[in-house]
Amino acid sequence: MDWLFIVKPADTAPGGGSSAKDRMLEEAETAPRREWCLSRWRRMAPGDRLWVYFAAPVREIAAVAEIEDEPYEVTGSPRQPWRVTATLDRDATRRLHLDPVPLHALSNRHPQGVTRVKDSDLGLLLDHAGL
Repeated sequence: MDWLFIVKPADTAPGGGSSAKDRMLEEAETAPRREWCLSRWRRMAPGDRLWVYFAAPVREIAAVAEIEDEPYEVTGSPRQPWRVTATLDRDATRRLHLDPVPLHALSNRHPQGVTRVKDSDLGLLLDHAGL
């Protein structure tokens, strides 16, 4: 299954780009395995993908990670009590960084929270990622 994971960066890079998008590419190349925070449990499984949607300054999908385990609950984080471990795909993230998928190209133009990628959008995402 494929999931859309929304990142709402608060800062921008010089030239108006997303510093979060640049940091995500850097992490894909140097430390790709990470925990992703979830506000509620999702039916994710190993092998599923997280497509990372950057909500600002340009609304686009520019990274992808593969889920390693099912989500697990953590204590001490009431706003985001769930975590899932996933590894950024270095090559696919690099391709998406250079050729991101604009949100307006997807059928779900108003994603809310972590949501499933619609079947009609998956081909476009896979093509841009080179998968």
